[in-house]
Amino acid sequence: MQGAPQLAAPSVVDVTSAERLVIVGGGMAAHGFCKRVIGSSQRSRFAISVFGEEPRPAYDRVNLSSLLSGRAESELLLSPRDWYEANDIELHTGRRITRIDLDRQQIYDDRGGVESYDHLVLATGSYPWVPPISGSDSPGVFVYRTIDDLEAIQRYVREHDAKTSAVIGGGLLGLEAAKVITDLGLATTILEVAPGLMARQLDAQAAKVLREKVESLGVNVHVTRRTKAILPQDGRLTLQYENAEPTEVDIVLVAAGIRPRDELARDAGLELGPRGGIAVNRRLETSDPHVFAIGECAAVDGHIHGLVAPCYRMADVLAARLAGEQAEFVDSEESVELKLLGVPVITLGKAIGESTSGVVVTHDGENGYRKLILEQGRVVGAASVGEWDDVNLIRMSVAQHKRLWPTQRVRFQRTGMPYAGGTGLQIHQWPGHATVCSCMGITRHQLGLAIADGHSTASQLSAATGAGTACGTCTNLLCELVGEGPEQVNVRGSKVVLVASVLAACLALALFLMPPLPFATSVQDSWRKIDLFWRDGFIKQVSGFSLLFLMLAALVFSLRKRVKRISFGDYGWWRAAHTAIGTAMLFGLIVHTGVRMGSNLNFALSLTFLLLALVGGLAGIASSLESKLSGDSAMFMRAWRPKLTWIHIALFVPLPALLAGHVFSVYWY
Repeated sequence: MQGAPQLAAPSVVDVTSAERLVIVGGGMAAHGFCKRVIGSSQRSRFAISVFGEEPRPAYDRVNLSSLLSGRAESELLLSPRDWYEANDIELHTGRRITRIDLDRQQIYDDRGGVESYDHLVLATGSYPWVPPISGSDSPGVFVYRTIDDLEAIQRYVREHDAKTSAVIGGGLLGLEAAKVITDLGLATTILEVAPGLMARQLDAQAAKVLREKVESLGVNVHVTRRTKAILPQDGRLTLQYENAEPTEVDIVLVAAGIRPRDELARDAGLELGPRGGIAVNRRLETSDPHVFAIGECAAVDGHIHGLVAPCYRMADVLAARLAGEQAEFVDSEESVELKLLGVPVITLGKAIGESTSGVVVTHDGENGYRKLILEQGRVVGAASVGEWDDVNLIRMSVAQHKRLWPTQRVRFQRTGMPYAGGTGLQIHQWPGHATVCSCMGITRHQLGLAIADGHSTASQLSAATGAGTACGTCTNLLCELVGEGPEQVNVRGSKVVLVASVLAACLALALFLMPPLPFATSVQDSWRKIDLFWRDGFIKQVSGFSLLFLMLAALVFSLRKRVKRISFGDYGWWRAAHTAIGTAMLFGLIVHTGVRMGSNLNFALSLTFLLLALVGGLAGIASSLESKLSGDSAMFMRAWRPKLTWIHIALFVPLPALLAGHVFSVYWY
């Protein structure tokens, strides 16, 4: 059961003296609030009652369509009924509250029941909005919001042998409804009044890419299509438009948006927001001191939140305030990470309309469309349509408002990936502040603390922290975290590479700064036996050609990575051999030159060789450490290692020509 809390020992609540905490609404926000209250230090103060309209406890509305793939309804429940009982929560399902008496502090239900309260929490959620379309109440026209709605749609399709359908609405709800109807085997047409799909989240180009991908799946999409009437005729439905010819379908789903359920508050005389919703401040207080509101029904300073993440944050704040803490609800950029009709759609941080001074950088490639929104050079928002392997790093960059350098912008525009080597960063290497679950705002540090407390499976980790209990897109990260663990990757030969690379980098720098080794001052000087290496022409030829041989050997050992046909042997040992030979060449250079850089052509050759060794050493250090480090340091190493490697290769390019010129000058002159 996704995110289902473990059954707890009953709290000791003295019902005769406890404060009566009544929650109207049995959905995800109400359940999240109950979880937080029973986990607080002030649990024993409250006698909790929950009233829900639906005949079942709170369930995962985000993954409602998974019921079509064979998932049991019980698996969708956020908690079973006995969880409420075990935690001293009175759960009343199938009970609709019809009236609130603010003066008497009582609520009334549709069965004539009356309940008194000391604190009333309205978590009534929202309802599907149906545009003013004539005939929208005809048989065969449905909304898609609850399990009952889904069952009614399935029953109608089966009983009427429906083959074709239309979905009015091209936003998040509309695309999810289109998935439901296509999963039932019907030909589907999406009708959207705006110029593009997901108009609130995506810009015109992203919406165009999404439309192309949806249409490639066999779903028809019509934008700027205004439906004015639905006419039932001979068991079918005719849709009439203001700007197109009519079409006939067997079933229609209306998924044009949602509106807050604020009728109870309106009838009771509570203040409403400017666009509806129950007006609350950032302490979630309504105009009555004993009544609060959370979730999709609440208008926080006039703003209504339609995603589950801010609803859970409201539950956190209100539970903390009832426990005596001074918490306040803070808006944060809402993120969307979903697969709509099988097409990954991601929006992170600010949207274009929310950033008045933002600069947009885009990439439109074979894998899809991606964009980054920058403010003063820092990443504040992102969006994509299609697969994006780099999304974990992008999520961290948006959360931290990381700077994006000009070279990274160019790389993003060219490849769609701003960070070189970034896709390989495993979750156990993420820094503690990195957000793993965007819906619940759970960081890598919080997950680490839960693991330290003994939560060793993905389901336990989800239940303990709430990660993965909303859209579920981070579940694979939880599995990776507890399955693989924070083990360091052991690459063969990495120690040899590290030692040789450090030695090469230090030696190359020293050779550049060191003065030339002196010649002997007399024939009796014992140093004369050593300076023979760079005085004797034959010995210099031997050392020179030995250097050439070592360079060719190092080049051969570098081919293991560059040439796909070469597959024998372990790559780690090939790399270690390449690094060791490169370091040996520096010792050979000392023997050959006596640390004399020469002039003109010889100076260019010596300088290029030393820079080649220095950069190669730094690249070797980075490649050795990137699998051993974690957090920002690992990200830094992974970003710089490819750059250093390519600089190392670039420095090698002129070396053969310089070497040929050196040999030619020696033998010619």
